[in-house]
Amino acid sequence: MRVLVLDGAQAGAQARALVACVRITPEGCMTEHRHEAEGRGGSEGFPLLARDLMAECGWTMPMLDMVAVVVGPGSFTGLRASIAFAQGLALGLGCEVVGVTTGEALADSLRAQVAAPGTRILCCSVARRGRAFVESIPAQAGRGDGKVRAVMLDDPAALPSGPLLLGGSAAADVAATCARGRADVTIAPLLRPDACAIARAALLRREGGLAPRAVLPLYVDPPEAKLPAAGLRPPPRKADDNA
Repeated sequence: MRVLVLDGAQAGAQARALVACVRITPEGCMTEHRHEAEGRGGSEGFPLLARDLMAECGWTMPMLDMVAVVVGPGSFTGLRASIAFAQGLALGLGCEVVGVTTGEALADSLRAQVAAPGTRILCCSVARRGRAFVESIPAQAGRGDGKVRAVMLDDPAALPSGPLLLGGSAAADVAATCARGRADVTIAPLLRPDACAIARAALLRREGGLAPRAVLPLYVDPPEAKLPAAGLRPPPRKADDNA
């Protein structure tokens, strides 16, 4: 199976966009070529990067079996750009497009880091305005969708009690602030999922091992845009209406 992987979710100072060509076989998963664009705006170049990477692999667009894209949480612009490209590409080629969250892609690696029974796993992603997005990872694969919420980094009550394992790009910040002084919190050295982790999570969803999820941006915050106080303007009139 040939999979094009897109991840434009990463935000903040660690922002980077990932595009990769991944091959999945019965023997395992292999990343044939990948490109990472550091900084904001990297996902806006996905169309050209994908074309060039596939050419390096000797793939043509019709050879794709699936497009796997990270749907969030994370960068507003990065998610819109990467998901729009993924949907358009899959529609044009007639192949499948599957969306996964950052936590879903990191889940297996995070579970492997758990040392104490009963440890709860949280995937923490960078957010704006002194916050982090926190995604709960089920203790076992396929046991429900993880909930995602935004927490303030200066809120000591933001995290649940009991032993915790934190992963993701904001794990260190969350541990240093929300979990300050707690001895039952461990940080996993996993900042972001690699291409194969994203592809495997997408394949798991495709095969029914994860609950269905729409390929749409996972926005944790409510929309900041508001309707005008006076309401929307009426639609423009047609030329015939003025006759």
